[in-house]
Amino acid sequence: MPSGGEVDGAVLIGVDWGTSNLRVLRIGEGGAILDARSDPRGAGSLAPEAFPAVLAEVADGWLDDAPPILVCGMAGARGRWREVAYLPTPATLVDLADALASPADRPELKIVPGLKAMAGGRMIDVMRGEETQVMGLDLEPGNHRIVAPGTHSKWIAARPGQVVGYRTFMTGELFAAIRKGTILGTGMGEPGVDESAFAEGVDRALTDPALTSALFSVRVETLADRLHPDAAADYLSGLLIGAEIAAHSHDTHGPVTIVGADALNARYATALEIAGFSDVRLADGTAAVACGLWRIHQASLR
Repeated sequence: MPSGGEVDGAVLIGVDWGTSNLRVLRIGEGGAILDARSDPRGAGSLAPEAFPAVLAEVADGWLDDAPPILVCGMAGARGRWREVAYLPTPATLVDLADALASPADRPELKIVPGLKAMAGGRMIDVMRGEETQVMGLDLEPGNHRIVAPGTHSKWIAARPGQVVGYRTFMTGELFAAIRKGTILGTGMGEPGVDESAFAEGVDRALTDPALTSALFSVRVETLADRLHPDAAADYLSGLLIGAEIAAHSHDTHGPVTIVGADALNARYATALEIAGFSDVRLADGTAAVACGLWRIHQASLR
């Protein structure tokens, strides 16, 4: 990522509005992050009319005589601030820039469209937000695999400045749902305490393609006193992440770039290495968003 930037002021206000969280960035030249603020009021909990006030509160002092504002993520989803139609994949940086759209009452603010994957004349997958991260990565010429872990993890085929295709896995959402809403979650502790249990879960998922059966092993291993309840969340995490990686383990050659938060990046890197991937690279998700927003904005000025 470019590391230079404006010292005294931003050239762009970047907004990454996820389902569960909001992040507002002051972005300098080259996509450098000058300052950042976050808030738990994600797009999933907001009515369309609530977005302007939440943004004004979180970005207090940054929007007076502000530079352009560019928003990515779920603010452009149906039923949110302003629905911005999905673009078909493959899609380039220029495609995204050409399709920026504004809410009716905020012409100075632009929302980045999401992407849709098509097959047989019908939509088979969608993304909002990850396309901006991909555009912010400094990719070498050629084909790349990018993993964007999270609530809905994405495996993305990309080239520099272009999203070619992708596949979504509900790994993060399933993890939360199983912990909170099933018998497997009874007495389960927090994740991140037992890396060996995580590795055991990954190994089980890589060798057993029947995920719904493998998931029940959380209970069996606990009842057999082979898995301590404090380690059960890590074992479950390993099962789910391992199942996601197993869908791609037929080809372990070539680089895989993980773009996300540090803790998830580390988990996915460990799981990929267990699965035999030898070239695993890490990229900071926030830095990728900032650089991607800056590049999309620059493309819109051409």
